[in-house]
Amino acid sequence: MSRKFILIFFMIALGLTFGLKAAQLGWFNPHPPLELNHQPALLFFNKSRGCECEMLVYNNANAQMDSWNAPVRVIRIDMERRPDLVQQYKIIRAPSLILLDTAEKIIWRQDESMGDEAPLNLNHLEREIEILIENP
Repeated sequence: MSRKFILIFFMIALGLTFGLKAAQLGWFNPHPPLELNHQPALLFFNKSRGCECEMLVYNNANAQMDSWNAPVRVIRIDMERRPDLVQQYKIIRAPSLILLDTAEKIIWRQDESMGDEAPLNLNHLEREIEILIENP
């Protein structure tokens, strides 16, 4: 009888823990759709938590985006808070970039990190944006 009680207690505690974590991450909150207003946009998917080596890459990607003068609207997306967008755009790892045209069609994406110090390929992205702006 005591084994059954311990197992039930453990399952309830585990369920509560997962439920609280999901609530903290906003999994139960409705997520508004992206409002792009028929304008090109860059989706920047990143994470705010991870191990020390992951945080180095995530923070360097954030620093790159902070210092970059973006010619299109940049929408920053925390992958843990917006699993709906991660699934919609089939994002596997952070950091990732997706360039959308005015019809919200994917024009270019970067799924692979270029390195720990400068993980984003902003030079290639700028060329893709120039082409997009010249030929909307």
